[in-house]
Amino acid sequence: MQTSDPRPTGRDAVPDHPDPAVPTALPAEFVRYAVALDALELAWGYLHARLTAEDTVELAFLRRCDLGADGIAFERIHKAGAGVATGETAELDAVCREVADAGEDGIGDGNGNGNGGEGDPGRIWEYLAGCRRADRGDRTVPEAQLAAGRAEFLLDRAVPGRGMNWQEDSALLGTDRPEEVDAAFARGAERVGVAVIGLALTHPHPEAILPRVARALEQALAMGDAGLRHQGIIALAHTARLHGTVDARCLELLRRCPRDTEADMDVWACVPRRRLPWWLWWHRIVARRWRAVWRRAVRWRTRRRD
Repeated sequence: MQTSDPRPTGRDAVPDHPDPAVPTALPAEFVRYAVALDALELAWGYLHARLTAEDTVELAFLRRCDLGADGIAFERIHKAGAGVATGETAELDAVCREVADAGEDGIGDGNGNGNGGEGDPGRIWEYLAGCRRADRGDRTVPEAQLAAGRAEFLLDRAVPGRGMNWQEDSALLGTDRPEEVDAAFARGAERVGVAVIGLALTHPHPEAILPRVARALEQALAMGDAGLRHQGIIALAHTARLHGTVDARCLELLRRCPRDTEADMDVWACVPRRRLPWWLWWHRIVARRWRAVWRRAVRWRTRRRD
């Protein structure tokens, strides 16, 4: 049976000056970076027109990847959205109602956390709508309200690691919230370097990536941790290649690392040369040429002796 979806369509259905009394759909690209959703909140948001069917399925997929085997409910929602592209939403509606009912009855949030029934899942959507309005210049949204929502729905979930599955490298390579990485550094998470690489691969803004790359390199150099240093170098190489930029702090830390790394090569190849320091110019041009001359001289002398 095919059902019609009354929710707004399109990637960005929020008008410039929305009526606070009328629910509006928020784009997945906004929600994914702003909060760490649980399954009950995602299902509630879809059923109450805070998300389109397409964005609900996309967010379910992303959170399923974040949590791995613990993302059971997200996996169900994602699979139920298989027919959304052709306008079939009946299965998605049914699964979201099941997840929402289970959570509101206190059975759990569908992720194995057993925290269903705590609080109102609609509150996170009120916070997100306020964030969206504030981003668009609406100064009527109280700063204290935004700060409290960010603390509750993102930071408080990042500190104990609830936002990501910190046991699997494959999940951490999808890290897209800088706050998750900050919390991992603070609690000394073993795979924080993998998360920094994931952030470099997924986050759209280098200004959110580079400070975490620098923190990884700084910590690795201070502790003599070759593994974390290599992960920081890989993250810096990805950032330079994908965004064509680097900052002064990362360059200074890179200078203290071994030469001819992935970061050396990608920074030299992808960042405008006028922004690069003298030592990298010297190493990539002068030193390499002298080494090449020296190798030729050694080969010539070896042949003469033979």
